[in-house]
Amino acid sequence: MAGEIVAGGPAVLQRIVDFVNTRGADSDGLGTSEQLTSWLHTHDLLPVCAQANGDDRERAVWLREGLRALLAENNAEPVTSPRPDGLDPTARTELATLTAALPLHLDVTGGLPRLAPQTRQPVDYALSILLADVATAVAAGTWPRLKACREPSCRWAFYDQSRNHGRTWCSMNVCGNRVKVRASQRRRAAG
Repeated sequence: MAGEIVAGGPAVLQRIVDFVNTRGADSDGLGTSEQLTSWLHTHDLLPVCAQANGDDRERAVWLREGLRALLAENNAEPVTSPRPDGLDPTARTELATLTAALPLHLDVTGGLPRLAPQTRQPVDYALSILLADVATAVAAGTWPRLKACREPSCRWAFYDQSRNHGRTWCSMNVCGNRVKVRASQRRRAAG
């Protein structure tokens, strides 16, 4: 699923998906400030000469987990699973606190008006760009199609390209199949 192209959608959607998916089941692509710096450089969000520090990394992780929680809300309720839910229950609160500290302004100097960061600190600028990406997706009407997998142990972000916006799993072959197998086992145990 990594690197899944958001077909028919703007690049900002892919950037949001890529950012949220820096955390996997057994890995964290933002585990160190060096990894955050690398991710931001790779996505052209940070000048080459700039580096992230530990505080920057912590704020980036809160942004990621807050966005994951918002994407989960774009999907149906999670299924019953023996695995723990991959959402942090404090993520929305932490995201609200973080967004208050990352100001955006309406830039009317270019073509169409757009939200732009109002900070010169390089990592804050990069994180503000990600927030502006969310606002762009909301304004374009594509935000509800960005979802976190319904499987609690996964919560991988994806773009729902289905006609009815009804996709619930990052992968029907993996997470969807897990749910089907568990349901089948419960039916057999009950019957």
